[in-house]
Amino acid sequence: MLSTFVSSTTTQQEQTRKYTADYVFVLQLHDGRFVIGQANNAAKRIAAINTGYCPSIPQSLQVNRIVGVKEQTGDRTLIGVSKQFIDIYGVDSVICV
Repeated sequence: MLSTFVSSTTTQQEQTRKYTADYVFVLQLHDGRFVIGQANNAAKRIAAINTGYCPSIPQSLQVNRIVGVKEQTGDRTLIGVSKQFIDIYGVDSVICV
């Protein structure tokens, strides 16, 4: 009896997973406080914050203006942007969501 053994090599493609969000955004509320957050879809996240579903901002229609939406890079992260705003405006004026 003849048996053949076929050796097959499977190549595994490694997919790099990115756990950080794509964008960092800064909003200013009507009372002057700043809201800093991160999201893959910043427009959808800002709309959700403005509807009042965010526990940190329970009232709706509180966003006065969008200060900025920037792509998150190695130098521009949620923690770094939060630290900059806290250093300038104080810890009571910044909400990180």
